[in-house]
Amino acid sequence: MIKKLTFILLMLTLCSGCWDMKEINQLAIVDMIAVDRDDNGMFHAYYQVLNPPSIEARRSGPTKAAVYTFEVKSPSMGRMFEHTGAVMSRNLYTSHLQCYVISERTAKAGLLKMINYLENYKERRTNVYAVVSEDPVSQIINTFTLIDRVPGRNIRLLMDWHARRFGINKLPTRIKDIVEGVPFSRPTIIPMVQYIGEGSASVSDRLEDINATKQNLKLTGGAVFIQAKMVGKVNDEIKNGYYVLNGYATRKQESFKVNGETVDVGVNDIKIKRTWETKDTLRIRMDSKLGIINNEQSRKLTVQNIGEMEQAFNSTYKEKCDELVKFSLEKNWDLLGIGDMKQGRNRWKDIKVKFEIHSTLNHIGNTITPYE
Repeated sequence: MIKKLTFILLMLTLCSGCWDMKEINQLAIVDMIAVDRDDNGMFHAYYQVLNPPSIEARRSGPTKAAVYTFEVKSPSMGRMFEHTGAVMSRNLYTSHLQCYVISERTAKAGLLKMINYLENYKERRTNVYAVVSEDPVSQIINTFTLIDRVPGRNIRLLMDWHARRFGINKLPTRIKDIVEGVPFSRPTIIPMVQYIGEGSASVSDRLEDINATKQNLKLTGGAVFIQAKMVGKVNDEIKNGYYVLNGYATRKQESFKVNGETVDVGVNDIKIKRTWETKDTLRIRMDSKLGIINNEQSRKLTVQNIGEMEQAFNSTYKEKCDELVKFSLEKNWDLLGIGDMKQGRNRWKDIKVKFEIHSTLNHIGNTITPYE
């Protein structure tokens, strides 16, 4: 009897903090959230909720939606929960949130209010990816994606692949990164997502279409944020240069001309070193190793030709770096973060930047003689 009573007391002790836990059938597991704010100041929130039965049984039976999207409107972000209760019979559960999708007009108006709302509410998360939508967010969040049938997971995996392509452990593209970039001179660049195609892709019949690039989502370019406000866009070339020269990326791919023919290489083990020649001159040195991906030259691969490829890469990439600096000055965006260094504080535009590009071609493939 004593042993039985002890066991009951122990179980009550272990469960004493569990009485307010929610039942699983009372929760709506949110996979992705999209936010827009119209010209009248009304907030539009789109909550994409998982449909577990469809995910579990996707290999049998008729095609079903893996997610459902609920839209609510409110003049204040703090009252969103109140309005979700009118269209959804479950409590929102955001601990497994994959990403945020932010409309371009909302990003240009500034995200500080949204960020403060997320930080003040304990169940919201800021350490997940964020993307800015060039198209209406309603179109982005209501698009069925292939292979990965959950759109939020699809976007997160696209971002993860994007990071691996550059050898970045974690892309600096979270809501949290926008917050941390507020006091700094260097902007934060968030990838932009684009809808490919015409018409709606919100019906599950889309999953039966073999054309995977039609009516799909694509990452393209980047949105530039300064003090949590979007100030403009950059193309992939500028965005990739931003990753490399700020030390985020350790590898990438490049194309250049040698003897009038195209050579594609993988650039690996990228190392960036900054040194000050004078108080007004910053030297940025990049060291890397090259590996041939595609060589369209008709000549034999010799030591001399290898030297020509290294030299061609060095000069081509230096030109791209100079173009990035020129673009940075034109836009008044400190893309290299010079203003965050002691010597460049409050005068980054007055600093002259010199680039040194050094490369070694050490992976040449299986043959040194082209087929004829």
